[in-house]
Amino acid sequence: MRIAPWIVFALSPLVAWGAELLRPVETPATRIQVLGVAELDDDVYSGDMAVSLEYAPIRAFSIYTDFSYRFLSYSYEYSTEGYIHNYCNLHVNGFNESYVGAKFFFLPNFGLNFNWRTPPGDGSQQNRFHRMNMEPFTILRISRDLIVGTSLRYNSSIEEDNYKPGDEIGFKASFVWQLGWNDSLHTGWRLSEAFLYQARFEESENKNLAKPYSKMKDKYRGMKIGFDASRYFNLFGLPLGIGLNYEIHKGTLFGFETGHRLGIYLQAWN
Repeated sequence: MRIAPWIVFALSPLVAWGAELLRPVETPATRIQVLGVAELDDDVYSGDMAVSLEYAPIRAFSIYTDFSYRFLSYSYEYSTEGYIHNYCNLHVNGFNESYVGAKFFFLPNFGLNFNWRTPPGDGSQQNRFHRMNMEPFTILRISRDLIVGTSLRYNSSIEEDNYKPGDEIGFKASFVWQLGWNDSLHTGWRLSEAFLYQARFEESENKNLAKPYSKMKDKYRGMKIGFDASRYFNLFGLPLGIGLNYEIHKGTLFGFETGHRLGIYLQAWN
């Protein structure tokens, strides 16, 4: 049994909203993933449901989207500096930013990933600009059990209300181990690690201000690291997997202080 293309197209109207996930560098494939996410980001605790869709009509090309909905989001602060203050803020919830893209695999080891991010709904107050991402990548099978992928990425946001976020560059590397893997049935264990280093190399510009004051001095560099473990079974001819995903993000080095994301997911794949 294969994942029917109509399932992907039936869900495609939901492409209007979503959230990008840090994934290994992989070849085009047809897959559907539903992910429950708990996140701590800048002292804000959140609970999301994320859905990822990818459809590959041929082995060299696929289209995909990520979208998620934030059900719960709150922050809590406590202070005793001259007074006692308890503060709990229930944030506005809703859809996050969306990602829609295409993946091309030209040569045996070389491809191109392109995606477009749209601003979020009420589920996020960040990343509120349209963004284009271009990512050439390479994939190399080191052994029957190990696949290594690398990519270079370039991000450019669209100016809005006379504000232009600075462009970004990055490098991603991933390692996927397939243990006890059956290639014909797509069953067994999959363990993966993904590392993304990204830097904003030019300052954002607020053109509503006079030229000497328009630069925002917001250059940055940081790393995101993702870990994934999943087990795939063959259920009535369809490879079905259950997995655990953990991501560290938004740190100046490794990100332990500023961002954590933990997810449990169910994925159908062929």
